[in-house]
Amino acid sequence: MAGEIKVGAWGGNGGSEWDMGPADRIINIEIRAIDAIDAIAITFTRNGQTETKYYGGPLGITYEIPLQEDEYLVGVEGSVDTILETTLVRNLTLRTNKESYGPFGTSGGKPFSLPVAAGKIIGFFGREGVVIDAIGVYLAPN
Repeated sequence: MAGEIKVGAWGGNGGSEWDMGPADRIINIEIRAIDAIDAIAITFTRNGQTETKYYGGPLGITYEIPLQEDEYLVGVEGSVDTILETTLVRNLTLRTNKESYGPFGTSGGKPFSLPVAAGKIIGFFGREGVVIDAIGVYLAPN
């Protein structure tokens, strides 16, 4: 996809870098969370192939966000906090052109918000360990 840009990441420097790259379409998102964002799994299509990428640890309650055929992400917000000397993503809300999903995780920390006035979110990147340490997005024009 041409014209995409990376925005973010919000969070800390712990864990390892991850990057799913830009997708043609995001189909489903699973978020695992309790006190923070423990993990995120993104199912997407790219070049006619469907794949799922999983980032983060094994804990948390799973919340599934299946996106409709004509539904796409237009915003992300949440907060970043330091817990036990680890800076991480404390909570996350995803907004589509149809609905808002979340917040997942717990309140607290320093808020961040990225509403997309024109275009859409087509991918994610960040840092991961036993939790999601940081998260950023790929933006593309409509």
